[in-house]
Amino acid sequence: MRKNIGWQEKTDEAKYQIRVIFNGGDQILWRRITKAMERWEPFEPTPEHWQILLEKTQARYVRRQAPYKDLQLVERLAAAHPVPPEP
Repeated sequence: MRKNIGWQEKTDEAKYQIRVIFNGGDQILWRRITKAMERWEPFEPTPEHWQILLEKTQARYVRRQAPYKDLQLVERLAAAHPVPPEP
């Protein structure tokens, strides 16, 4: 069974708990919640979110906690959402 990957993110508005769910096949579900919310809400990840997910998946793969197919999937999807260069 695949493990979800999660982390906390602080923005100007709120502090979010982010959870990424591997939902079988090539599907990844992004969810987030704050203390003010009652339920996890889906959201559209930014390129920065994809980079964080890639780093966390690589670390899990090295520790043998994530299968290689998950790493390949995240690498492919993160490459489709590149981080724009800073001016």
